[in-house]
Amino acid sequence: MPLPKRYEYFNNREGRAAFIAKTFEKEIAESQSALDVGCDYNTFKKIVGEKVTGVDLYGDPDIKIDLEKEKLSRFADRQFDFVVSTEVLEHLENLHEMVDELFRVSNRYVLISLPNCVDIFTRFNIFFRGKTGKFYGLPFEKPDDRHRWFFSHRELERFFQHYAHVHSVQISRRFLHCNYSSSWKGFLVRTFVKIFNVDIAAQSYWILLEKK
Repeated sequence: MPLPKRYEYFNNREGRAAFIAKTFEKEIAESQSALDVGCDYNTFKKIVGEKVTGVDLYGDPDIKIDLEKEKLSRFADRQFDFVVSTEVLEHLENLHEMVDELFRVSNRYVLISLPNCVDIFTRFNIFFRGKTGKFYGLPFEKPDDRHRWFFSHRELERFFQHYAHVHSVQISRRFLHCNYSSSWKGFLVRTFVKIFNVDIAAQSYWILLEKK
């Protein structure tokens, strides 16, 4: 069965932070504290306010942390009401451990987004152009960062359904995000996806889980 979809467009980190603040306004308002894992330049904190603590190895975080070396060990169990990690876990070798860490430090909500690595556009590039994209492939120079994982939205759905069952957490919301611009091309693709409800056209998978 096709997953729910959202179509709000953003093309930078500020836009993504605004999307999170708007889409999950209720849960953020209910939370007294929040942790942004992979905050980069703390754009989410600039919108939501001082109750957000941003952590990252790069950018301008409140606390610099190498997530592959120390995970979230600086924080206590259930320290934050709202924990968010968007487009981060796919860059880490210890993805499974980090999912556990997000839940360990959360008192209630965990919000995660991950790319749908085999969306229709990536498939087109692989099959017809022989290119695997900037996060994979073999560039001429060693990249500063790249994805460590390659998964589809269906694999992500199965993973989190299993995780929720095993760890007795509740899936509050999940959806596929179709990030198309307001250009005529974006309008045509967005219209096609809405009419035919095409899951593989979505670029990312979002899920909000809640501790019971």
